[in-house]
Amino acid sequence: MIDARGRLGPYLFLAPALLYLGIWIYYPIAKNFYLSFLGSDSTRTGDYYFVGLQNYRDLLSDELFHRALLHNFAWVALSIVIPVVIGLVLAVLLVRRRARLFYAAVFFLPVTVAPIMAAIVWGWIYNPTFGALNQLLEIVGLGGLAHPWLGDTGTALVAVNMIGSWGYYGFCALIFLAGLQSIDQEIYEAARIDGANSFQQFWSITLPLLRPTLMFVIVYTIIGSMKFFDIIYVATKGGPDNSTQIVAVYMFDLFIRQGEVTYAAAMSVVLTAIILLMSLVVIRNVMRRA
Repeated sequence: MIDARGRLGPYLFLAPALLYLGIWIYYPIAKNFYLSFLGSDSTRTGDYYFVGLQNYRDLLSDELFHRALLHNFAWVALSIVIPVVIGLVLAVLLVRRRARLFYAAVFFLPVTVAPIMAAIVWGWIYNPTFGALNQLLEIVGLGGLAHPWLGDTGTALVAVNMIGSWGYYGFCALIFLAGLQSIDQEIYEAARIDGANSFQQFWSITLPLLRPTLMFVIVYTIIGSMKFFDIIYVATKGGPDNSTQIVAVYMFDLFIRQGEVTYAAAMSVVLTAIILLMSLVVIRNVMRRA
């Protein structure tokens, strides 16, 4: 009896967590995968029937899905180039300062702002009539650049990404700062004795030793960017003219407004597979160079 209890003990402790994951994580994933192979003549009745891979074949010819997916990839690139690079530069500049924790806390403040609130406030800043950005351009003599940032198909996606970047660079800076503090300073001292300048130290010491942290931030950025939703939905709802349409917003519109449950399910399966593939590629490349 004692041996049986000893063997069952760990599973009893794990049971609540496994139950939670099973109900709220694994079951919805399995149900969504199952729905992706179904179809319905009526979007509201829920009378589903098996259609095989038809939903996935429809995705291949869905131009809006292709456009939304390209916008997701553009969002990933912008999110890596802007907040990740800014966060890395700030961390390198702060790591040797005595007040680095204070500055890190200041830079981290935007992360604490709810994305929906950030989208609303930045919507006021971008407003073409009374927005602070256009007024600032007028003050500095660049009034010719003032225009409706969120209403122009050429600038809307970048403008919305700036909102996300503003709320994300502080997180990147904090993670990179923690990674930099784990690097032995004696390595830098030895490099300085050998005549290495600051750039050489950064390229040959900081980046290689910071690779695990950089991998984590990039993978986290890819996952977050591919399933981004709240800021874009509040700021533009995918407009104007679908110039900021991304897969998550498109799925929401299909599922909630149009009732295309099974088609949205297939789209979410494809998006999950793409996220997983991109993350594995990044991890594999980084681990090869480690």
